[in-house]
Amino acid sequence: MAMAKRTTLEMKRNTYGQIAKAESARRHARGQVAIEFLAVVSFFLLISVPLFLYFYSSAPQKEYYASLSQAESSADQIVKYGELVFTQGNGTNVTKLVVLPKHVTRLTLNASHVVLHVESMGLVTDVVRSGPVNFTTAQYPISDGGSYLFTFTNINGNVHVTKS
Repeated sequence: MAMAKRTTLEMKRNTYGQIAKAESARRHARGQVAIEFLAVVSFFLLISVPLFLYFYSSAPQKEYYASLSQAESSADQIVKYGELVFTQGNGTNVTKLVVLPKHVTRLTLNASHVVLHVESMGLVTDVVRSGPVNFTTAQYPISDGGSYLFTFTNINGNVHVTKS
């Protein structure tokens, strides 16, 4: 009987030992999964943070260049409307909506030239377009872009532009 008790005790000890080893292995596996997860998240942050900083810091400059492109289109549009009125002859009158982009601070009309003054972040650019039309000299202040109504009038072969 002593022998049977001893084997039962030994079996219990072995069973408890196996349970402890299994529990230790489970804890080790969970720890390994956590470390692998941290490694993946760290790698993602290592890649994404510099990209985010690059795009965040270059966004204002890209916005400025987009405004320049839009200003070129707006200046072409003003010249086109001037040509339309010029070719229709004396007394022709057309009112058109022209969208001027952000960062445009001034519109100048002089002879055959349309000049949009674009200014932002210390960068200053004049977008100049010309056409076969003679504009009456005029200058209009613009407050950071927007939609403006312009009236184009042909007066004795000169196109007079007024801002509404």
